[in-house]
Amino acid sequence: MNVALTDHLVCPRCGPPFGLLLLARDVRDRRVRQGEFGCPNCRDHFPVEDGFGDLRPPPRGPGGEVVGGEGGAAVAAEAVDAGGEPVGGGTPAGAPDPVAADGALRLAAALGVTRGPGLVVVPDSCSGEAAALAGMVSGIEVVVVGWGGRGLVADGVSAFVTGPRLPLRDGVVRGVVAAGGAGEGWWGECLRVLMPGARIVIIGASAAARDWMTRSGAVTLLDEDDTLVGAVAAPGAGPRPGRWMGSARARD
Repeated sequence: MNVALTDHLVCPRCGPPFGLLLLARDVRDRRVRQGEFGCPNCRDHFPVEDGFGDLRPPPRGPGGEVVGGEGGAAVAAEAVDAGGEPVGGGTPAGAPDPVAADGALRLAAALGVTRGPGLVVVPDSCSGEAAALAGMVSGIEVVVVGWGGRGLVADGVSAFVTGPRLPLRDGVVRGVVAAGGAGEGWWGECLRVLMPGARIVIIGASAAARDWMTRSGAVTLLDEDDTLVGAVAAPGAGPRPGRWMGSARARD
């Protein structure tokens, strides 16, 4: 995980304004390989092991599970063996993907981010494209959220798992990609962390996603095949989801 990401992280349990403190035990090229984040409010600790952060709020289950969690990016982990290789097929972590460059180009075009600095958040289903996307758009940090990012080591890529909320400050992300089956709670979180004018890209979008996009106040820029792209409206232009601990209702 990039040490600079600490400036944008908040406690997965307490949320803003409680940013996380980093105790790094192994840092290489400004990337934390081993260490832990701590919250000055609840005193909870969130480990970083082999560059992968566990930012799930308590109570925590074993890897791939959040006890009592609901929605979000805490998805079941892909089975891996002791060497980090996926069990039962798949592309090993860090191995070149023959379609990664094409997929990354499509994501970059949909996100509309041409250069950094800034953060781009993608689900672990896009982990194969993450390194290519980071290399394609100079200066950005691609944040992979979900267990599928475990074992992914690449320049310009950070990875962690979380619960139903993104442990990021409001309005700090340049672009975000979400899965069509993630649900309204997660889509709302993605919208919360976006800067004004930034885009959310929903892959595998359903009728429910399109309905949510309309109600969220985001401006639909593209609705083609199974890809839905919306931009965060300017302040005061329409409803947006409440902040971290605010009402679940939209606010003007």
